[in-house]
Amino acid sequence: MPFVLIFAMLAHGGLLRGLIVVDISRSPRERSLAAGLLRGAEMVVDQHGTVIEWSSEATDLLGHASSDVLGKPVASLLEADRSIGWGQRQSVASVVLRRRDGNPEACHIQIRPSRSPGCWTVQVVPVGGGPNAQVVDEAVLNALFTQSPASLCVYGADLRLQRFNPAAEGMQGVFGERSVGLMPHELWPDSNSLDFESGMRRVLATGVPLVNFEKRGRPPDDPEHEHIFANSVFRLEDPQGHVVGLATTAVEITQQRTVEERIRLLADASSVIGTSLDVVQTSQQLADVAVPRFADAATVDVFTSVISGEDLDPAQDELRRVGLRHTNASDETVNRPGRSRFPYPLAPEQQFDEPYRTDVQLLLESGEPLWSTGETQAAHSLVVPMKHRNILTGVVTFYRIGPRSTAFSDFDVFTARDLVSRATLSIDNARRYAREHKAARTLQRQLLPSRAVPQSAVETAHHFAPGASGASWFDVIPVSGARVALVVGTTDEAGLSGTAAVGRLGAAVHALADLDLSPDEVLARLDALVSRITGERDAGPSSADVNFKITCVYAVYDPANGRLSLASAGHALPIAVHPDSGAQNLSAPVGAPLGCADRESGTNDIDLPAGTTVVFYASALTTGGQAAEQPASSLIRTMTSSALAPLRQLRNRAVEALPDAWTSPAGTALLFARTQRLDEDHMSTWDLPSDPAVVATARSLVQRQLTVWGLEESAFVTELVVSELVTNAIRYAEGPIHMRVIRDHHALICEVSDATTTAPHLRYARSGDEGGRGLFLIAQLTRRWGTRFSGRGKTIWTEQDVEDEAAP
Repeated sequence: MPFVLIFAMLAHGGLLRGLIVVDISRSPRERSLAAGLLRGAEMVVDQHGTVIEWSSEATDLLGHASSDVLGKPVASLLEADRSIGWGQRQSVASVVLRRRDGNPEACHIQIRPSRSPGCWTVQVVPVGGGPNAQVVDEAVLNALFTQSPASLCVYGADLRLQRFNPAAEGMQGVFGERSVGLMPHELWPDSNSLDFESGMRRVLATGVPLVNFEKRGRPPDDPEHEHIFANSVFRLEDPQGHVVGLATTAVEITQQRTVEERIRLLADASSVIGTSLDVVQTSQQLADVAVPRFADAATVDVFTSVISGEDLDPAQDELRRVGLRHTNASDETVNRPGRSRFPYPLAPEQQFDEPYRTDVQLLLESGEPLWSTGETQAAHSLVVPMKHRNILTGVVTFYRIGPRSTAFSDFDVFTARDLVSRATLSIDNARRYAREHKAARTLQRQLLPSRAVPQSAVETAHHFAPGASGASWFDVIPVSGARVALVVGTTDEAGLSGTAAVGRLGAAVHALADLDLSPDEVLARLDALVSRITGERDAGPSSADVNFKITCVYAVYDPANGRLSLASAGHALPIAVHPDSGAQNLSAPVGAPLGCADRESGTNDIDLPAGTTVVFYASALTTGGQAAEQPASSLIRTMTSSALAPLRQLRNRAVEALPDAWTSPAGTALLFARTQRLDEDHMSTWDLPSDPAVVATARSLVQRQLTVWGLEESAFVTELVVSELVTNAIRYAEGPIHMRVIRDHHALICEVSDATTTAPHLRYARSGDEGGRGLFLIAQLTRRWGTRFSGRGKTIWTEQDVEDEAAP
């Protein structure tokens, strides 16, 4: 019979409240369940039920200080309306004690004899720390191994599997009947199990759990798809703290990770694709984003009209491969459109309504820049049409290559459609930009001289690269007296509006050049025109485009005296390369850009020897001030070393040596002018007195000079012109009279100068008038005529066409 200890607990008034029977001859399991009570609070009660000892743990548990309970009945700690369950045969009793704050505390108590004779030790433990918690723990552990949907495995200290729950058996064949005793890399070879085992060893050594380790691979029951499991590992210890093994949990997160990766892919695509308004670069960005995160290879094919920026017509256009990316490409051979063995899609009329999936065979020949296997490989392909506003732009094909590649799922089709849709919008924006840019470039080119016209003043050559973020222009304008006007300008206004502004200024420069104004006067009138243009835009519905800058440099070269008159409005000054003294920057006052308030500038006259090469340059990145130092230095170095080279050869060398910054969308314009001088074979000059008798002498002098030049057929008209001009100078002006004839390319120039500034007026005489027909006859007999003014008076000039074979 088991030994039974009987203890009578007395209540208030000496009445017997109950009896606790404690069996101390328990089974090992019962003793282990009650072992937790030994770590609880204690109090000692004498045979009268009075508390004689009170531990500090009891104070922590119930809040009563020892002075509050010593000498008082133990029954005073009980809740009055709570039953203790006396008389039940149990190893542990449940009671409800009263805390000092008045709140109840459910506890388990165990009574055992005390060291003092006739006294008893009462062990008190809260309900949460008693043997019921152990039972619950066992129930939870049993449920994990039998009912939990999460995989649970137990490994020994040698990392060999000892036990797993039924949920682990659902991991696509990783765990099975023969799994016990195997290590993780033996259970799932086609995964990152070796990295997982390294993490398990760290947990064994440190005791720090490994949380959410992503185990990836192709499980035995589904070798065509990759699966991802989130694994956590924690160490197992016995009651003495000895390590006995590891426990792991695993939850499949394949679908979650796939969705997250697709979201990141689309987010990255939004930030990468479309950063450049270039069809080819945008298409390549699409291929780069898709590989290798979505496919092993990707090709982007668009119609030719998309590249050129023209209107789309899929029925007439051909596909061109503009984007290519693959996982096997090296840095040297990556992205070479045109050399790929990837096939083009079928004809547009046969497909491209919706994305479709198919299996293909790719021929990967030896020497191919993509692969060097020399064999045919199977591949899964996904073809997605690129449509914008229901118009087909091109097609994107994704490939997953190899016998173990995964076919494209419905979710992959959805992802590809979204990815391609975002790229298509950017490609269409690039196409529209290319169209506008092409129109602007074409217009810019048409506004410039198509060819260099032979002149007596200069030999010219040019280089022009139209810009997208600005516009540049240059011109070579013949003016009176065999002179030539050289003009270069820029604006930072982009697109067609900038080109239109340049066109208006170019037309204005031509009109002003015919007025024979000085360079600073020309810029002053251009400044007024730009201010008027700015005012018109400021008064419009939107003033967003008002803040633009226009710069210009204007120069006139006179081959008769070798003088260059130069003025600048915010533009870099040209460079002069002398045939024997090297290169230098020309000096002149540089005023503010056109359209600025309080703009002041002046003209500087520079004498240049024959054979001097003057270079005017324009770039929206390098106009004026210190910004022009880099291109100027490059031009000076190139031209100094090639000063005597033919002009076109010098132009080519200068273009090759341009800094990389000049290849920017701002555009570039270079104008090379090599000066020439008029000698006695091309020009004759006479000073005549202001006497009517000298008119006949003037006709005779001109007639003799034309005979020398072989222009006898032009002598009659020229004599009439000279006679009229000299007569008017003698009759209406003051002397001295200066007469000059110039044999220019395809033109004969006659000039008569006097000391007055009164301009002649062309009249249309009536039939009865005796005079007023002189200038009218001159206008009818010559190609053009005009008047230019100087500080000493005015010059009336005429130009006549001459035969080409008579040219010197």
